[in-house]
Amino acid sequence: MTVRGILKDTNSLRGIGTYKHHNQVQLYYLPQKKDLSLLTSSSNDDFNFNSSGKTNLLDSRGRKINLANLLTLRVSHLHNRHIATYLLKKGMINSLQVAESQNLNDFQTIGHISQIGEISQIVSDYAYKGNYVMYAGGRNLRILTSPDLRKWRLDKKPVMTSDIGGSNLEIGSIEKIAHGILVTYFQSIKSGDEKLFYSIAAAIFDNLNPTKLIYKTREVIWEQPSEWNNLDIEIRPFGIVTDNTKLISYWELNKREILAILHEPKPRIEQAEKTTPLLSLKKIKQNPILKPIVEHFWESKATFNPAAIFDEGKIHIVYRAIGDHDMSMLGYASSRDGVNIDERLDEPIYVPTEPFEFQSVQTGKAIPLSPYASGGGGYGGAEDPRITKIGKKLYMTYVAYDGSRPPRVALTSINVADFRRKNWKWKKPVLISPPGVVDKNAVIFPEKINGKYVIMHRIYPNILIDYVDTLDFDGSIHLHGEHTIGPRKLFWDSRKVGAGAPPIKTDLGWLLIYHAIGEQDPGRYKIGAMLLDLDDPSIVLARTHSPILEPEESYENEGLKYGVAYPCGAVVVNDTLLVYYGGADMVTCVAKAKLSTFLDDLLYHSVGQLRQVLIQAENNI
Repeated sequence: MTVRGILKDTNSLRGIGTYKHHNQVQLYYLPQKKDLSLLTSSSNDDFNFNSSGKTNLLDSRGRKINLANLLTLRVSHLHNRHIATYLLKKGMINSLQVAESQNLNDFQTIGHISQIGEISQIVSDYAYKGNYVMYAGGRNLRILTSPDLRKWRLDKKPVMTSDIGGSNLEIGSIEKIAHGILVTYFQSIKSGDEKLFYSIAAAIFDNLNPTKLIYKTREVIWEQPSEWNNLDIEIRPFGIVTDNTKLISYWELNKREILAILHEPKPRIEQAEKTTPLLSLKKIKQNPILKPIVEHFWESKATFNPAAIFDEGKIHIVYRAIGDHDMSMLGYASSRDGVNIDERLDEPIYVPTEPFEFQSVQTGKAIPLSPYASGGGGYGGAEDPRITKIGKKLYMTYVAYDGSRPPRVALTSINVADFRRKNWKWKKPVLISPPGVVDKNAVIFPEKINGKYVIMHRIYPNILIDYVDTLDFDGSIHLHGEHTIGPRKLFWDSRKVGAGAPPIKTDLGWLLIYHAIGEQDPGRYKIGAMLLDLDDPSIVLARTHSPILEPEESYENEGLKYGVAYPCGAVVVNDTLLVYYGGADMVTCVAKAKLSTFLDDLLYHSVGQLRQVLIQAENNI
């Protein structure tokens, strides 16, 4: 996800809080003026706001509070009153106050809580054993109770601890739901540059005992996109609102703009023990479907990382092969059912011939492997093909490696008619990525988007996206990475990501099968899935919270590299998704899923979508 939909040309402001009451969202913010006023805007659709005036915040004696010290505000509803908890900065500490209002225009302070100085909120229209209940953030989630809203008792024992070491919890919203109390909260941790990295999670507590944790989201609901780390921005959250179907968080950007993020369907968060569907690909029992053939000198050691296309009733598999000379070249096989191999050629269909694809090996002289050699080894060649059909041509991207310099992306093509006749007239290949940079995992979308060809590729640790006018590269122009899809800090794909198979167009979006490595399990390549926007594939609509396939079988671990499931091809045949991948950098494997079910379940793994917040302000405010 990239930053978009940001409100421009607005007054300098600071977000303070949000409140949803009678299906209307109240947005509280402070414009940065000498005469500070707590402004309120209201919305019936969560994104388009109309100014509704000023809110007065008064101390216990009815005097206006110095709003320059106001940090946050959370509002709840109790009977016929609105109750606010707000934080004031007093010197080096934060002071938590409780205020009440009958009309949402004037809040008068009725209590001070000395035990806590964190963002807190009272549970609306709820009491436990005659006491009102408040949840407070900080290093842990804590609970306070009060019989009168004025004097509060803080439980010594936290009701929930964070799963992320060193994180700080900020209450986003609290809501009573059918089977508990839903607490949605922000988590923040300091990144290497001292900036705060944010994520959102949720917990449900027992209605009959608000200290009892029933459920906590297994993964975070959302985490800050990695692209934000590369932008010179200052961003912080200041509230969350929910309704029956969605969750929306509100953010202040650079102390002058407000944006909103629409998150995944809220019912998924509420379903406690009913967790998000765990997407998976089913490995076929016949795996591996391609193994090295010792008698073939060119593929005697490894046959792996296969491209795949469906054409004329059969699946064509183009795989990377390594043989006696440790040179990567490409072989061919085909299957009518996608599993059982009907034909396999004895000779390679693509042999490296360009200087950027190999280095000469002098007989009797040992040449050490370059640090750029892939896990499958070898002294260079054409590695890890991906094939896309556009019109009457098949375009093939692959990793060109000369055995010593950083691998680069190469592109060639062949007429469909020649491919069908096995007349291997490949166009002279050309390098399309810049020199001196390791660039791999290039895939081409099967059709133009907004008049441009779209190419994904990977420079560690990100997937990069480029839009180009033509696929007839001449070697003088290189991909440079216009957009980025990066790893996710708190998920399984936290170290590096790369495109696997060329994206597949569906009614819901572009389906991208990708591979990733996580910091939690750094030695293993796993497979995931994304759903990308049809008109702008840099927008990720959904992304699997867990791998859809992991290297657990012997054929994914006993080979040239332990723990590798590496996809390069995927096809759809009669609502069956077939994903072709390399196992242990040695063999070719396939896994499958029912596409319609897979896509329906993938929607439950939706990511936040940035939306524009429009505030129609009155001239006199």
